[in-house]
Amino acid sequence: MAQSGSDRMRRKADQARSHPVRRGILALFTKNPERSLAVGALLLDLAAENPDSIGQLNEGQILYHRARLQDAELLPA
Repeated sequence: MAQSGSDRMRRKADQARSHPVRRGILALFTKNPERSLAVGALLLDLAAENPDSIGQLNEGQILYHRARLQDAELLPA
């Protein structure tokens, strides 16, 4: 059975929300939809929200996870 476009998008959004870094980015964006989505700003803010993550994340990881959220249309492109 073929999936409708909305089913595919819902599944894509569910998958995008399944990663802790993506949930953190979404939480930052939900608190302030006008915030910068620049990789450096997200990295600093995620580290501030969760100091234990300092040194565990890098800009490449943030770039990847931000792109997955944008692909799922959970963040603006």
